[in-house]
Amino acid sequence: MARPGITYDQVASVADAIIGEGQQPTINAVRDRIGTGSPNTIHKHLTAWRAARPQATAAAPELPASLTTAIATEIERTAASARAEIEIKLVQAQAEAVELSSVGEALEAERDGLIEQVAELTTERDTLAGKAEQQAADIKAQAERIEREQQAAEAARVELARAQLKIESSTERLVEQAAEIERLRATLETESRARIAAEQQAAVLSAKLEFMTERATKSEARAERIEKQSQQSAQELNSARSQVQAHQSELSAAGRELDAAQNNVREASAEAKQAREEAAELRGKLAASVQNKPVTKTKNINTNVAED
Repeated sequence: MARPGITYDQVASVADAIIGEGQQPTINAVRDRIGTGSPNTIHKHLTAWRAARPQATAAAPELPASLTTAIATEIERTAASARAEIEIKLVQAQAEAVELSSVGEALEAERDGLIEQVAELTTERDTLAGKAEQQAADIKAQAERIEREQQAAEAARVELARAQLKIESSTERLVEQAAEIERLRATLETESRARIAAEQQAAVLSAKLEFMTERATKSEARAERIEKQSQQSAQELNSARSQVQAHQSELSAAGRELDAAQNNVREASAEAKQAREEAAELRGKLAASVQNKPVTKTKNINTNVAED
């Protein structure tokens, strides 16, 4: 917005005050009194003030008429010449003053325009500075948000890496458990085959034990029969000795029969004892086989797998 210029009345008032103080109103003096104003504007107003101001005339002394006429004629001629020259200079000065005033007014208008532009640029600069500050604050906030997002992304990447490590560890553990299960399955199959073989061997040993038990029972019965026969033969021998001492040959034969029967008893007893020992040994093997069956071990293996 253009500044308001000084008026003619302001310049005229200040010029009258300066004249009243006995001084000449110059452009700088008027401008100093007003405190503002363009020199061109002050010059224009001073020129108008001087043109409107009445000129003071001094009283001329009384002289002889001829002298007065001659002086007047010479003065008029000189004054006419000087006036013409002054008028020419005045016209030139006025023309220059008008031109300077026009140029000054144009410069003032240009200056006022530049001042307006400066004011607008200053306002725009302040606006842009405010926008720049706001943008800087926005950029800072966005940078902080990006940094927070980057930190969150980094934390997510770390958590993902941990999860992947856990998955890999779980996978390795599953592979190990699968291998352990396969090993246990193979062990179970081996133990199962061993159990079947042990059961088969136990069945064979049981059948053999029954056979040996039956054999031992028969041997014991035979030994009892032989012992009874031996006792009967002994009784008969004693009776024969007391009744027939004459039949020495028969007695000798009976003695031999008795010795043979006793030998048979001893052999049957030894055979029965051996059968009983073999039966006891078979019973011990069968009991040990039953107690160490792989079923119990397999059950323990299955329990260990369940606990894993």
